[in-house]
Amino acid sequence: MEAWEWVVALLAGLSAVFVMGANIWAIFDVLRQDGLDQMTRVMWVLVFFVVPLFGVVVWLYAKPRPNGLGSRLRLRKTL
Repeated sequence: MEAWEWVVALLAGLSAVFVMGANIWAIFDVLRQDGLDQMTRVMWVLVFFVVPLFGVVVWLYAKPRPNGLGSRLRLRKTL
């Protein structure tokens, strides 16, 4: 194998580890949510298996927000 093939193989392996880690995190995050019923949790986990990275991105956008925060997080002005 040439050097560039090793680089491509390494990048492919690292991206696979990243996607697998993101999916595992998302599955545990879905299972920790108290506001979701059992069927919704099963559907989210199936989405993560069918479309792995896209499912995680959609979960990050659609997941329930904490009650203390409104629709927007207000940050203090630091300057």
